[in-house]
Amino acid sequence: MTELIDRKPPRMRPWLRVLLGVSLALNLAVAGLAVGAAIRFGGPEKARAPQPLGAMLYRELPRQDRRALRDDNFGSRAERAERRRQDNAELDAALRAVPFDPERVAAFLDEQASRHHDLEQAMRKAWLHRVEGMSVAERAAYADRLAEAMARHEHKDKR
Repeated sequence: MTELIDRKPPRMRPWLRVLLGVSLALNLAVAGLAVGAAIRFGGPEKARAPQPLGAMLYRELPRQDRRALRDDNFGSRAERAERRRQDNAELDAALRAVPFDPERVAAFLDEQASRHHDLEQAMRKAWLHRVEGMSVAERAAYADRLAEAMARHEHKDKR
């Protein structure tokens, strides 16, 4: 009987330890992906806000039309990046100024709002001009894509 108590369990082979370690790492990776997806996409209670109509009107246009509208109204990618850098630098300087000047920040925000409004108006006009130039068949196909997009978003909203 003492033979059974005094006997040590057999030692685990090194390759088996490596295999168990790899298995544990893969399980943790899969669990991490699942948790990350749940956080990013959430469930029905975390449904995204409905897409604005203007965004759907734009996204359902053919790719070349979207590119032309964007480039005509926003400028090239390099121009947009430069404008963003300038805006960031201006806001940063206004926030760090001593003494703080709230009127300077308010003027910056007003300028941003005005620029956004002007851009929105220009996009509306350009969009309408593009739709006006479509043939009957192109406009019908566009209307179909738009109806499908709206139906998809209504379906998402009901979940």
